Amino acid sequence: MKRALVTGIISLILIFLICLALIERFTTQQTQQNISHWQTTLSALADNQSLSVSRWIFATAAPLKEVASNNSVRLYLQRLTEQSTEAREASAQIDYLRNMIIATSNREGYTDKNRQSVNANLRVIANSSLALYDANLNLIAGTAGLSKLSKTLKDSINQLDEKQQVITTDIWLNDNNVAQIGFVTAISGLPQLGKEGQTLGYLIGIKNPNKQLYGLLKNFSVTLQSLESALLQKNDNGIAYASPLRQDSSTPLQKRVALNSPITSAIAFNSPGEFIQASDYRKNKVLAVSRSIANTNMRLIIKVDYDDAIGQTLQQQSDLQAMLVLGTFAMLALLIGAGWYGHLIRARQDNEALLTTTHALEEKTNLLDAINDNTADMVLILDESLQLSFINRALADKISIHAEDSVGKNLNSILGSHYAEFLTPLAEQCFKQQIELNEKQTLELKGEKSTFTIHLIPMVYGYKSAVMIHFHDITLIEAHQAQQTRLLQQIMQSLMHAIDLHDPYSANHSQKTAQVAVAIAEAMELSDIDLSTVEIAANLCNLGKLSIPQALLTKTGKLSDEEKQVVLKEVDYAKEILANIEFEGPVLDTITQKHEYLDGSGMNGLSADQLAIHARILTTANDFVAMISPRAYRESLHVETALDTLLQDAGTRYDRQVVASLFHVIENKIDLG
Repeated sequence: MKRALVTGIISLILIFLICLALIERFTTQQTQQNISHWQTTLSALADNQSLSVSRWIFATAAPLKEVASNNSVRLYLQRLTEQSTEAREASAQIDYLRNMIIATSNREGYTDKNRQSVNANLRVIANSSLALYDANLNLIAGTAGLSKLSKTLKDSINQLDEKQQVITTDIWLNDNNVAQIGFVTAISGLPQLGKEGQTLGYLIGIKNPNKQLYGLLKNFSVTLQSLESALLQKNDNGIAYASPLRQDSSTPLQKRVALNSPITSAIAFNSPGEFIQASDYRKNKVLAVSRSIANTNMRLIIKVDYDDAIGQTLQQQSDLQAMLVLGTFAMLALLIGAGWYGHLIRARQDNEALLTTTHALEEKTNLLDAINDNTADMVLILDESLQLSFINRALADKISIHAEDSVGKNLNSILGSHYAEFLTPLAEQCFKQQIELNEKQTLELKGEKSTFTIHLIPMVYGYKSAVMIHFHDITLIEAHQAQQTRLLQQIMQSLMHAIDLHDPYSANHSQKTAQVAVAIAEAMELSDIDLSTVEIAANLCNLGKLSIPQALLTKTGKLSDEEKQVVLKEVDYAKEILANIEFEGPVLDTITQKHEYLDGSGMNGLSADQLAIHARILTTANDFVAMISPRAYRESLHVETALDTLLQDAGTRYDRQVVASLFHVIENKIDLG
């Protein structure tokens, strides 16, 4: 009894430790899953917010580029730069430019309306402004409350080139201690006046990002207190937070970290796009991702506290550990209390269990023997030395040997050297990698050739590592499939012949279209199913012509409107004929889209993503073959002329990749003669 009790206690301790390890493993897996989930979530949020910020920057900068490109602005500014300061003030050009600046600022939000109505004796600095300067940075025209040009703006001006680009500046604080973001573009002279490429002046717009830009950082689809987005930019002292921080109420540019700091923001700035696990400015461990903002030096970082991200998992771990401890104590108490009773009945239970197990094993053995002896599939088992441990009756009958006599023999002795050389490397690979393998092979047994699928499965047989090789005869299945394929080909050939007889001007059109379409699909390395879809659709794409009167198809004169409508129903007729046939791929959709183009100019107006790749290939091949084939109303075009026509419409009407593949096919693979 004491021995059993000690054994039970040791077992309980082992179970406790195993469960503890399993809980730890479960928690680790859950943690990794949660981290992966948050990586995906943060990446999606970062992509969405960085796109929103980039769009806002582009929309804000676009009006400045439009004004800077205005020929009237360029002309008047060039005239003003040729005049003295006194003459400028008296000129009509400066009034036009001032009105242009005021109108643009009011329309595009470059006016600080909160600071327009103030005491005239006070100097007011606006938080939003728009101004025009000459090449020497002398003010030409601007909105009220202009401040001196900041170092940030001057640095951006020095970065301008002659391409009339708009530079988005870093964020800085003005004299009102309000965050500012600037948009700077150069105005160049007119080539007609001999000033092409010469910078006449600069258009500078300044906005308060708090109203719109910072608002884009708050639109979370995930509500979590520690979830936070911020803009980062580089300054002389390292990395600065260019937007407000919700968690410690920092204002823009108030919080800074060293450039090479291990802090999350420094890592995010230096490695945009990476998933980061590090400490943030509060010294809290966080998960974060960052994205570069297009056309700026800024980065967007979005982060969440590590504890919030995996808090539920940690709580589950704590709960499971508590339950494990309580359960262990309860089991220990039950073990001690039931020790005596268990000792008395254990022997009887063991005997009953053994008897039950024996009967179950006998039943399973009999069942397996019955299956092995009556199945038509052949089975053999190899040990690690590639000696036979077992063959079933089906294989034994095929090779005319008793199953018991095969044990210990090698593959060469029962199947011959040829098949042994084929199976031996597969068996060795199965042993080494412990993976299942599938092959197809034709075997000749008793003078009869049959095709088999051969499945190799690693297993344990007789308490030792082994490989089971299962042979399944698919000879009849393959023969049936081949017959069905031939029948389908014969039906399609008959239908194409009927089409050629009905429309002699389109003789062999379907065959040539299929030849070209399949060659294109092969050049694009499509799958076997896609190749089959393209081939069948190309062969049957003109089937609807059988429903069109032959007189219309062979008419050499101009078709009336009613006749055109009949001809245009070709695809509808084909769809009606093939509607009740089940194809393996989207054959019917491909045929119905053969007159559709990327730009939506086809019969039904389908365009771009609405068109499957099979239809894009068929459209290109069909139009190409039609161009190089004679018709009742015109002669055929040269191949080069047809290719040039398709190339001109590549990217608009035709898929560019399909057209490129067609060129490759015509030059290297196919003979249209």
